[in-house]
Amino acid sequence: MIFDIFKNPPALISSVATTQAEGFLCMIAFVFALLMALSVHEYAHAFVAYKCGDNTAKLYGRMSVNPIKHLDFFGAAMLLIAGFGWAKPVPVNYYNLNNPRRDSAFVSSAGVLMNVFVAFIYTGLFLCIANFVPVDLLLQNRFLYMLVYIIYFFLFYSVLLNVGFALFNILPIFPLDGYRILEAYCKPSNKVLLFLRQYSFYILIAVILLDYLPIFSPFSWYIVSLRNIIIDAFMAFWGIFGLV
Repeated sequence: MIFDIFKNPPALISSVATTQAEGFLCMIAFVFALLMALSVHEYAHAFVAYKCGDNTAKLYGRMSVNPIKHLDFFGAAMLLIAGFGWAKPVPVNYYNLNNPRRDSAFVSSAGVLMNVFVAFIYTGLFLCIANFVPVDLLLQNRFLYMLVYIIYFFLFYSVLLNVGFALFNILPIFPLDGYRILEAYCKPSNKVLLFLRQYSFYILIAVILLDYLPIFSPFSWYIVSLRNIIIDAFMAFWGIFGLV
């Protein structure tokens, strides 16, 4: 995935041919967007857990947007190469929460909501650059062109990745956030919950493998279809302010 971006970088201006320099900058933009999307997701879990009474994540230094604090190197490598992966989960002691059943749902949903919020804000910033940065000025100044290039595609990939992470993590598959939210509102003896707890690993593997089908990839269809709907909604909102 990351190598495709390096070899075939997108153009900022259609009339300007891309070079290896753009490929390198685009790759950096993607990596930073990926790290920040993971970081804000985990930070949101830690912050809400702290506000709800559990300071475990804070004690472990995880209530931070520093990507190094949340980086799982193998999970990040999988994201870069294969397009799916994970960060290091934030430690939460659910027994410390003020209201364990209710607050566990808050903690679990925080990461998803943070990713959606960041994507919403970055959509607006992305549209500002697209609408208000003069093309003539970029054509005259190579340094400014490259600076705008990396910022533009950092925002572009950030929107895609943050919405994608939100849609992935909301799936009711253990140990994703969607499962934790479902767990908060179901009885421990719930058969669906027990089934998901026992077989989620195999379901996740099956979902990933099915995504490589040459005809129909259900996971990609789910992510891309809903992601496009969400981003279109963001753009419609920012369009009210004349940014589209």
